[in-house]
Amino acid sequence: MEKVLKWLRPGLRIKRWIAVIFLGILFAVIASAALIAYVNTTALDDSGGKFLVATVLGFMLSAFCLITGIYRLIKSMWELVGRRGRQEGIVDAAYKRAMMTSGPKVVAIGGGTGLSVVLAGLRQRAGYVTAVVSMADDGGSSGKLRQELGLQPPGDLRKCLIALADEEPQMQELLDYRFPENELGGHNFGNLFLTVLARIRGDFGAGVREANRILSVRGQVLPSTLDRIFLVAEHEDGTKTTGQALIAKTEKRIKRLELKPAPEPVAEDIKKALEEADLIVLGPGSLYTSVLPNLLIEGMAEALAKSKAKKVFVSNIMTYEGETRGFDLPDFLNAIDVHTLPHRVYDHVLVQAGQIGMPSSDAGGSIHAQGSDGKTWVVNEKTARVVQYDPKAFAHAPFKIVAADVVNPAYPIRHDSGKLCKALLELLKESA
Repeated sequence: MEKVLKWLRPGLRIKRWIAVIFLGILFAVIASAALIAYVNTTALDDSGGKFLVATVLGFMLSAFCLITGIYRLIKSMWELVGRRGRQEGIVDAAYKRAMMTSGPKVVAIGGGTGLSVVLAGLRQRAGYVTAVVSMADDGGSSGKLRQELGLQPPGDLRKCLIALADEEPQMQELLDYRFPENELGGHNFGNLFLTVLARIRGDFGAGVREANRILSVRGQVLPSTLDRIFLVAEHEDGTKTTGQALIAKTEKRIKRLELKPAPEPVAEDIKKALEEADLIVLGPGSLYTSVLPNLLIEGMAEALAKSKAKKVFVSNIMTYEGETRGFDLPDFLNAIDVHTLPHRVYDHVLVQAGQIGMPSSDAGGSIHAQGSDGKTWVVNEKTARVVQYDPKAFAHAPFKIVAADVVNPAYPIRHDSGKLCKALLELLKESA
């Protein structure tokens, strides 16, 4: 029954062409009747001119409707019987394509694992999704490629492309494959794939656009900047740390974050996506190394503030990185405001509802916590802790706190992509 109802949903681009075909048949019937009347009238009194005109027009309209309807129906069905149709079934494929064209337009801003979790949920239920990805990564395989070849870091882009790819499980296995150190320096295949595309197209941005096409991305994945940038963190004690990898490990409180050298202003395609969006999502993810670097690009905060979309900051459930050690919700929000005001870049804050279990440490320094389903997980970090907030403290804030169950019960340090998507889309339905 559910699949039958899906056929009735507007926007599938199948029912309309079936209707056009039926209209062509109707015109053919009318033309045939006019032809019979013309023959009979001519045999009697030679006054069948009007029936002749009706016959010609009827057959012309019939031919136009039948040719157009059959051609467009076959074209539409053929698109669905491709890879997606064979795997999901034509009904589900048509339904998902309709969501892409008529569902809400969403822009998700961040980097790393956090952004890919958001995208994995949105690709199933949202409309057109644009991912704006931080380009500040300088560690691991991305850092090596950046240093050796002078390209922008592909790692976070790879994760987001996988999350939005049309064949996600297969793409993840392929693009996440890591070569041994003694073969290709421990690089991911996906990072090399993006590097090769950039070389072939002669431009990193063109290479990313080509990757979007090849992987049949449901939406688009855009680098936040095409300039080579480095993060510089100024700490409260006056010292500075340079580089994303080092900043992520620092335990000193960060006073200010900068991009060096200053990149070009925000790209037009990103501004257009923000302008047309129904929903904009910031985070979750590492605050100083994934979320904020995007907001520091000239014009980004202003474009966010001007957008009529609902703007949601998704708070981390827990913190364990050095850069946000001991942070609670007010610390996250204050850090964003320090770097973006007077532009208000969020009007809603999504937090985890209720407690998920406070972590405890064993003698070996590992952190244990019990999730909402009773399972125990372990993180080998001494600084892991649940992000706390007091709802009463935000009673008169210029934004709204929204609490929902968005935790991944199998690994409570992260969000569940399905729960998070559901909470975001429900928030979008609320009246402003």
